[in-house]
Amino acid sequence: MQMATQEEAAVFRTGETLSAGIARLAKVHAARADVRVSDRGLIWNTDLVETLEFENLIAQAIVTVAGAANRTESRGAHAREDFPERDDTHWMKHTLAWFDDATGAVRIDYRPVHSYTLTNDVAYMPPKARVY
Repeated sequence: MQMATQEEAAVFRTGETLSAGIARLAKVHAARADVRVSDRGLIWNTDLVETLEFENLIAQAIVTVAGAANRTESRGAHAREDFPERDDTHWMKHTLAWFDDATGAVRIDYRPVHSYTLTNDVAYMPPKARVY
């Protein structure tokens, strides 16, 4: 899982590498039934802790890479080499994701970004591209 995400979903990524990452993570997810805890102790059982953490992390990795593959733009820390520009026309929205643990499938939907504040004491600040 770690190698797949580091190699296929690095800071600078493309649709091709992200698709490869999705495929590699699907294989890891499918093989998770083979994970066994050999240490049966209940005190300082790092084997058990790492196994439980893996269950959470594989779901998070799959959702993160699927979301990155879905977003065809560069925004903030998400830098796509095949889509280097920010695209507010199509992507000024929040991405929501649901993970089906049984199948490993990810469902993606969106909600709007609000262009107002909840108080009159603070003015709305429109987003702008990060520049370095």
